[in-house]
Amino acid sequence: RGFNEQEAMTEKMKRFVSDASHELRTPLAAIHGYAELYTMWRNMPGEQERADDSIAHIKASSERMTELVEDLLSLARFDEGRGINTSQKVSLSPIISDAANDLHALDPARSVQQGSLTLSDEWKLMNCTNCNFERKLIFKSGKLPDVSLLGDGARLRQVMTNIVGNIHRYTPTDSPVEIAMGIMKASITPDKLSHLPSVSQSLKEFLEAAEVSQSTNAGNKYVVIRVVDHGPGVPEESLSRIFERFYIADPSRAREKGGTGLGMAIAQSVVKAHHGFICATISNPATIVDNSKTNLDDTMDGSDSMDVKAHGLTLTVVLPIREIDDSYQSTKISESN
Repeated sequence: RGFNEQEAMTEKMKRFVSDASHELRTPLAAIHGYAELYTMWRNMPGEQERADDSIAHIKASSERMTELVEDLLSLARFDEGRGINTSQKVSLSPIISDAANDLHALDPARSVQQGSLTLSDEWKLMNCTNCNFERKLIFKSGKLPDVSLLGDGARLRQVMTNIVGNIHRYTPTDSPVEIAMGIMKASITPDKLSHLPSVSQSLKEFLEAAEVSQSTNAGNKYVVIRVVDHGPGVPEESLSRIFERFYIADPSRAREKGGTGLGMAIAQSVVKAHHGFICATISNPATIVDNSKTNLDDTMDGSDSMDVKAHGLTLTVVLPIREIDDSYQSTKISESN
């Protein structure tokens, strides 16, 4: 088994190096090409504007290359077990709120709602075979709950920055977004959670474990963060692949909007280093209730719920809430320069 794992890791590294080389080749070729154009235009009468345009393209390509190299270095550190220090006391609420405010500042026409996330106790997943299990989660617009845990504040902020950055780049600027956070117990260990694949079935497994804890009031404590957009979304077959390095569901949009194709891979690495879980699902996953609504019987069939469009992308992050005196101890990964 150890040999097979080592062989798989070696193959993964070869593919990563190959992909990285390919991605770096594009901005390098652009810099080379525009440098030649600049040399050609700079001394020609009346062509100063074209020369300046070449310089602008060189600058843009070098910035993309810098961003790409920084992301590659981050992933290389994560792969070696470096670059993340999970021993800091982190208040999540300001991180989530700042991400929401940043997105609204980037897209002033966009409605960005913040609120709390709870687990409905009005129906049971075990009694529901074909229903949308994510409607077990209830988003209530309003104040974010106060949540603190042990982790790496800068890296967790990077996770949220990468998520809202993708929304800014790939969704219409007037499409709404909901960002919610909630605390819940679940009868699953952080170690098992962190090894679940980033697919919807794993999220269902977590919600089933949370449902068990809902009735027993026992289990490990977790914070659940959900970011729901109502943009064009991605094909269902691409949902589990968006965390792959350099994977882009729509290359044509990526070329137009920018990005390195590494943002979600970095987010996944950071979350797993915190013994957490992240996955992507199709939006329209949760019932959204108005603050004045108190009867959840109606909201489960959508009769009194706010209108939510049935497309877009939802990112769910689950992190264990560890206190300093918790019996569960995370591996501390030293910060590397």
